[in-house]
Amino acid sequence: MSEALQEPISVFCDQVGLPMPVPNASGAYVISVDGQEVRILSRKNGKIVLLGVIGRAHEIAERREESRQALLTACLNLQAVRFGKLGTSEVLTFEPESGELVLWLSFEGPGVPIPAFLQGTESLLNELEFWKNWLAVS
Repeated sequence: MSEALQEPISVFCDQVGLPMPVPNASGAYVISVDGQEVRILSRKNGKIVLLGVIGRAHEIAERREESRQALLTACLNLQAVRFGKLGTSEVLTFEPESGELVLWLSFEGPGVPIPAFLQGTESLLNELEFWKNWLAVS
């Protein structure tokens, strides 16, 4: 991970009172804030991606007593309505490799200004809380 990304992560961690994380085997920094997991990755194309993990789609669907397809359809419909009203930058998606429902936010890289990173991370955490509450994950 680039030196340019370490500084914004360090500033964020200082603000929320967490130690600076070490990148995992795939090169992602994983930060847990009040039970909300955020993964920060740098892509080969230079983009920086923040992933907010909502949970495993099949587990959420089981708890809601509905099919995964019905869950994903309901999420897609709600996201469309929220986007039309709020126009947030975060995108809700299903990660087929991990089976996770995640929110992601990207920045053009290779670095990201600290104020933009802090604002983006706060917004992602707020959206993550909304989705977890709506899906009754928390």
